[in-house]
Amino acid sequence: MKLILIIDDDPDFLSSLRLTLESAGYEVASATGAEEGLTRFRERKPDLVISDIMMERIDSGIRLARDIREIDTAVPVFLLSDIGRLTAENLDAYRLECDGVFQKPFQIDNLLERIAVAIREKR
Repeated sequence: MKLILIIDDDPDFLSSLRLTLESAGYEVASATGAEEGLTRFRERKPDLVISDIMMERIDSGIRLARDIREIDTAVPVFLLSDIGRLTAENLDAYRLECDGVFQKPFQIDNLLERIAVAIREKR
C-alpha cells in the first residue's frame, strides 16, 4: 500500500482528504504544519506528498516542497492553494519545485488520477 503524506493546517480538510485517499486504497499520514510535515516526511518516507501552500506563513508549503527536494528529489510533491483560481493557474510548479498545484476546491477525481500517475512514474 502506497503512503501519502498530507499537510494542511485545517483539521477538517485533513480529515476529509484522509478519508478520500484511504477509500481510494492509500495509506495516509498527516501533519498540521510545515515543520511537523518535514518531521513526518523524514520518519515515514512517503511515496507522495500533498501540502497546502499557505499555513503558518504565506509560503510555508513552498518552503516545505524545497526542503523535501533537498532530502529526496524523486518523491512527487503536490501543493494545494486557495489563493484564487487565476493566481493558481499562473503558479509555475517547476519553479516551486513541485509536481503540480491544485486550486481548492479541486475535483477529487482529477487529484486521484494525478496521484496514481505520479506514484506509477516514481517506480
